[in-house]
Amino acid sequence: MKSLRIRKSLSLFSAITAVGLLAFPPHLLAQSPKSLGSGEMLPKNLFIELGKKVNPAVVNISTTQIVKPQMRGGFGFPGENRRGLPFDPFEEFFGEMMPQGGPEQKVTSLGSGFIIESNGLIITNNHVIQDANDIQVQLTEKSKEHYKAKVVGHDARTDIALIKINIDRKLPVALLGDSDQVEVGEWVAAFGNPFGHGHSMTKGIISAKERNIDMEASFFPFLQTDASINPGNSGGPLVNEAGEVIGVNSAIDARAQGIGFAIPINIVKKLLPDLKTKGKITRGFLGVGLANINEKMVKQFRLKSDRGALIVNINPDSPADRAGVQPYDIVTEFNGKAVEDSRALANAVSEAKIGDTATLRIIREGSPRTIKVKIAERPNDGKIMGEQEEDEDGGRPAPGAKTPFHLGLGLADLTPQIVRELELRNAPKYGVVVVEVKPGSLADQAGIQPGDIILDINKKPVKSSAEAVKKFKPEGNSVRILRGQNTVIVFMGADGDR
Repeated sequence: MKSLRIRKSLSLFSAITAVGLLAFPPHLLAQSPKSLGSGEMLPKNLFIELGKKVNPAVVNISTTQIVKPQMRGGFGFPGENRRGLPFDPFEEFFGEMMPQGGPEQKVTSLGSGFIIESNGLIITNNHVIQDANDIQVQLTEKSKEHYKAKVVGHDARTDIALIKINIDRKLPVALLGDSDQVEVGEWVAAFGNPFGHGHSMTKGIISAKERNIDMEASFFPFLQTDASINPGNSGGPLVNEAGEVIGVNSAIDARAQGIGFAIPINIVKKLLPDLKTKGKITRGFLGVGLANINEKMVKQFRLKSDRGALIVNINPDSPADRAGVQPYDIVTEFNGKAVEDSRALANAVSEAKIGDTATLRIIREGSPRTIKVKIAERPNDGKIMGEQEEDEDGGRPAPGAKTPFHLGLGLADLTPQIVRELELRNAPKYGVVVVEVKPGSLADQAGIQPGDIILDINKKPVKSSAEAVKKFKPEGNSVRILRGQNTVIVFMGADGDR
């Protein structure tokens, strides 16, 4: 029997490494390899020339942060991690280098970057420099000279940062290419400082485009490559045959070999003006949690198609809350444009002008409606990695009400003590806590976990465990739950479906 063990947790500082690709000064650009035409043979010296020309713009980055030792913790579906994802490409890629237990410690991380302006402006990943107390840049791996860098701008949502060093000479720079022109099968090379070994180069091809690697990270589609990307390559560019940066290496799928992901450089180029002048990226904000519509939702909610974005949560006092948007609303249009899925809506809202009034077309209980909502500025995205505290002594509430129809759930009321132990930043005003899940039960099959907070059942809010038990139906149930800081909707089939 899986039971709830309340745990507090702290986020660990992730040790990572970043890569950099360069662009070239004019005299080098003239000698850069040319892209191959149809049927042309790959020159034997293509990657030799790329290596010679790219490495001068690659830099090593080392950071220092004073942190408290921390433990992991959190809840997720079976086989998932604390962010509720089947795998966490960022977490797997970043790794951990900090011992657990003891007093505050100084933690050093390695990364890479690439120079984009000859005065010392450098692109890297946000996670490379995030929360660092000190950032040092080494221009060549054998150089004894290190330059202190300052953060010019950063954006956690896209994991891009700009840093700058002061230097009295002009530096070689990286040429930024056009990621929209990249084709699957195209040759690419990745540069960086894997595991601190120094400047290294790997080659491969573009394996896929517009790859979504998880809902949190996929604010934009990634480029996928089989060029070896290791810890140390994060933050650097992926380069095409002409020596142009087409992506910034950011993550890997640690379950496999040869599956790496890069942020398309065209996304980065759009960020650069605001990062240089404002130090941050301003985005539109509704204040909702979103989910894609799947086959179970189409059947359960009697929808005509799976198009649209499902509202699963409303932030209190947010623009959506003030406009009357509700959980289970399905957004089908935003300012007259069709919404295909949750990412399309998130992108449309992000690009909307702050202060403008947007028009949402929604479906609520089967009926179409129009809602006007004023776009606000998105609050600080905060850290990529979640923060949860680990309670070494643990805690176990008494088993609560048992659910009918062989659902296999034990529920307890949401008390102030549980709210404190779960470290809920924005505690819900109502809900019940899952304290146990019977293995093999309908709840277990649906992925419900001890520690989940059930907000409503079959679209009806629940305020006590006794009330929740009465709202379950034998023919199947939709359940909206809060897990950590995320809200999701799951479905439990009928007893005969097991």
